Amino acid sequence: MSFKFRSSDLPDRNIWCPGPDVAQAFVGTTEVVSGVLGKRSGIALPADGLCIIDFCEFGALSAAAVERFSTSDQGILRSLFLGFIATSLVLIDRAGHPGPPMRGPAQEAAWRTLRDQHARAMPV
Repeated sequence: MSFKFRSSDLPDRNIWCPGPDVAQAFVGTTEVVSGVLGKRSGIALPADGLCIIDFCEFGALSAAAVERFSTSDQGILRSLFLGFIATSLVLIDRAGHPGPPMRGPAQEAAWRTLRDQHARAMPV
């Protein structure tokens, strides 16, 4: 069984269909990042194999995660945030929402490359 991630503003279109372990790991990671940053996650807990994302809240969380990643000198925190950010950028892109602000063209290019690599491993 796969889970379906959908945007609250595109409720009939799947933007990601991972297996249950991956879905649970991402939702759990999102909750942890949300707690660390003090922002709402925007992801409803999976119900009947479906996760709905509110991209106003999720976009704000993703932007805060990119900013914290960019300004932190804590290597482990950066490493833990890396997968969350890369996956988030794919979801934001697939839902047609603007990505979080970046600190210049070099950072934007690096995140775009990582996003594109992640996208190939994220079935729809």
